[in-house]
Amino acid sequence: MKKILITGASGFIGKSLVKEFKDDDFKIFSYSSKDGDISLENTWNKMPNANYLIHLAGKTFVPDSWGNPKNFLDINSYSLFNAIKYCKENNCKLIYLSSFIYGNKNMAIDEESELSPQNPYALSKLIGENICNFYRRVDKLNVIILRPFNIFGIGQKESFLIPKLIKQIKNGDKIIVMDTKPRRDYLYIKDLTNAIKKSLFYKGNSHIFNVGSGVSHSVEDVINILQKLFKTNLKVESTQERRKMELNETIANIQLANRELGWHPKYTLESALKEMSKNLV
Repeated sequence: MKKILITGASGFIGKSLVKEFKDDDFKIFSYSSKDGDISLENTWNKMPNANYLIHLAGKTFVPDSWGNPKNFLDINSYSLFNAIKYCKENNCKLIYLSSFIYGNKNMAIDEESELSPQNPYALSKLIGENICNFYRRVDKLNVIILRPFNIFGIGQKESFLIPKLIKQIKNGDKIIVMDTKPRRDYLYIKDLTNAIKKSLFYKGNSHIFNVGSGVSHSVEDVINILQKLFKTNLKVESTQERRKMELNETIANIQLANRELGWHPKYTLESALKEMSKNLV
């Protein structure tokens, strides 16, 4: 039986991933912050041997990264160094979840596009990719890097856009957002976990993959779909604020993941939100 170690298992993605593997023929080891600080080597010494490591643990909330960038860079880098050491010692394949680390580009972005992180969190992920690529080159580290776009789904914290919108709609007062115009490539959590599963057994030559829907939607689009699903017609107010280094639009070119991993998203934004809304009624 193949053994999979998942760090950050108590987080949004981690919980969904553990649930995804529940009925499969794997032995799952779940580690989260309560099991120890993953930026410390001693924590990893207690972990059992596994065939695959899906490394999710780290600091992730973008607005917080502006307030304490050093904390993001330190924790995310040190934990990755420890993860790589673990993989080398256990002959273990590493699945590293990166992020959107590109700049503004109003077209589908492929994996060869210029890298230009727009916040300290994305910077920490680019540094992480460079660390992975270094050890892949010098030590033949078996690693797959996934670049998810805007992930959403049941269990995500209410500080993120879609859970926040759903909460406002269910409260039935009005909808307040910073800006209705930014367009994002929204990726449903179930499509992401499916991509992670497919990457475990990939044996081709590519090792970096975009994971997105291949379609962009504005914040206004998301609001309109949710209001339709919840049968509301609430007033929408925009504070006209813009986040630092805000991107106008993100769209993933997912042809490589489709061709190499045999992966494609099964959900549209509307079908994913419909599934979410049924589970939240």
